[in-house]
Amino acid sequence: MSRDSPNRLSIAFWLYWSLLPLHRLLLSVYFSQIIIQGFEHLPINGPAVFAPKHYSRWDPVVLLVLSLEPLWFMTNANQFGGIQGWFIRRLGAFPVDLARPKVSSFRDAIALLEAGKKLILFPEGGIVRNQPLRPLKSGFARLVLQAESALGEDVSIPVVPIAIRYQPDAVWRAKVAIHISPPLYSKDVWQGNEKQTAIAMTQVVQESLLAGLRKIGVEAGDGSGVLEDERGDGEGGGG
Repeated sequence: MSRDSPNRLSIAFWLYWSLLPLHRLLLSVYFSQIIIQGFEHLPINGPAVFAPKHYSRWDPVVLLVLSLEPLWFMTNANQFGGIQGWFIRRLGAFPVDLARPKVSSFRDAIALLEAGKKLILFPEGGIVRNQPLRPLKSGFARLVLQAESALGEDVSIPVVPIAIRYQPDAVWRAKVAIHISPPLYSKDVWQGNEKQTAIAMTQVVQESLLAGLRKIGVEAGDGSGVLEDERGDGEGGGG
């Protein structure tokens, strides 16, 4: 965490490394194939924000294949009950109330980036199945700008748009396609102030996600496997 923040967030590494082989086995059994395009675009060192399309509760589980290093998730607070909550809290998830986001959740995310961690934020703000991509929330971009400001003028945190598709749906033996786009940087869209830069950053991430979705076969108006919008039922971030 940052030097001024209490170390409230932590991963139980004994649990993480114990479950990692089981995680890989689960994915290989449940899904028929996972194809990853653009793996070379993932930053290796330093902080980063992964900004994926959010289609299913499977998304966080599947996206963990992108790194051996633990990834952190801003997760809907309603997911932290019972045994599930016990596990995800120790595996890199931290809560945000999507209906009434608290400043502390964003402080936690900024502290993680200050500490050089890789953070997954779903910029749609929840699971979306009734359209290829819901207009993105700009909170993730504001968060990145605040973290960059805390880290100093010379720091630019990469934001990596990630498209994901399940064929025919997020079901048993489905085929999963993941497209990782080149990282985007706030310095490349700077508009003279943080508010306008956050808007510009949100727009270029949305365009990149849509382009990535097209590359894995998702077109605007594609109705395959579409169900009603489940906003608020899954992990959200950045809104």
